[in-house]
Amino acid sequence: MLAVLAVGLFLLGLASGGSPNANLPHIVMMLVDDWGWANVGYHRNPPTREVVTPNIDGLVKQGLELNQHYVYQVCSPSRSSLISGRLPIHVNDLNVDPDHYNPDDLVSGYAGIPRNMTGIAEKMRGAGYATHQVGKWDAGMATPDHTPKGRGFDTSFGYFHHANDYYNETIGVCNRTPIVDLWDTDKPAHGINGTGPDNYEEGLFKERLLNIVSKHDPSTPLFLYYAPHIVHKPLQVPG
Repeated sequence: MLAVLAVGLFLLGLASGGSPNANLPHIVMMLVDDWGWANVGYHRNPPTREVVTPNIDGLVKQGLELNQHYVYQVCSPSRSSLISGRLPIHVNDLNVDPDHYNPDDLVSGYAGIPRNMTGIAEKMRGAGYATHQVGKWDAGMATPDHTPKGRGFDTSFGYFHHANDYYNETIGVCNRTPIVDLWDTDKPAHGINGTGPDNYEEGLFKERLLNIVSKHDPSTPLFLYYAPHIVHKPLQVPG
């Protein structure tokens, strides 16, 4: 598991404005799971041709790398810990396991981060930030309160599960019908999912990220959480 927090007004090409929030930095938080420690260039000394990551290296050089923290051995608990600020044992984050559902507990009995816990996006929004999430969520979907919108993100684009097909965004089958898990905030993302190289998952995420940045008012501080799927199974490469 690798988490990178990039902080800086100019990482996004945004200039500061004249509002009271002008001194707050724009923040891009990236969470990449299933990625080895030596799979980034800035961890390779001396450099190697096998691992070339100039853009990530530049973000770390200009921002801040979080490299002293506890993570779980699988993606979902670590992800939920980052969002909630709590250790995995305190967040019921395995969101598709029926054994983790307690219907008698209306607050935290649902699979996912307990609803009475305040997440990082809620804190950032309370501080005046515009909050956006793009990519893999995998931190609860039992109720609307467990989704990115319920956890404080103004907008979100991605999928709730953890191992979707990269080209058609399906995860499993129900009554012989493929289940498509691609969401635009609180609605299914109709019209953009489908098989083909133009709909490769990370391409869709890239378009949304660039759209958020290009349309953002620089006088408002931005908190952008990007969680790519590309190093997680099913390990499908671009066409």
